[in-house]
Amino acid sequence: MTPAVPLQMRSLRWKLEQLPLGGLMARMIVSDHDYVTGKYKLHKLKEATVIDWAQIEDFVAANVQVNVPFNNPVTGVCALAILANPSTYEIINPADFGMSRYVHFTSRLTGWNAIKSRVEQLGLTMNDEQVKSLTSKIKAMADVRILTMDDTDTIIRSFASETGKAS
Repeated sequence: MTPAVPLQMRSLRWKLEQLPLGGLMARMIVSDHDYVTGKYKLHKLKEATVIDWAQIEDFVAANVQVNVPFNNPVTGVCALAILANPSTYEIINPADFGMSRYVHFTSRLTGWNAIKSRVEQLGLTMNDEQVKSLTSKIKAMADVRILTMDDTDTIIRSFASETGKAS
């Protein structure tokens, strides 16, 4: 005869079965960053070759158009703080998971520091006034329609060519 499993144990087992892998790892890394990054190959979560929780999270997130929790795009007033000192707003470093930081710059809420960062990533040179003018153009276009990263990069490169400041 098999002993009865107490209700509390069944409840705990159900909760553990429902726990997303990304959520578990995120909680663990916050508790003891050095231990977790030293013990586990976190970048492998994104490189998995079999269906696992990380892939399921990505699949669901893509279908409902929501980003997975540990890589939400940054937009708005905190973009400058993120660029200057990422730990100000991020408790988890995306690099620990083999990912890069992404500052959202295709929105009508985009700030000029996010655009300035993207201009630099593209290897272009503009002064602050030009970046602010460019930001206004991007915001105006984003009010008309949803912009992709390629759309925004095209606007940036076109603006740089018009102003003669492309490097």
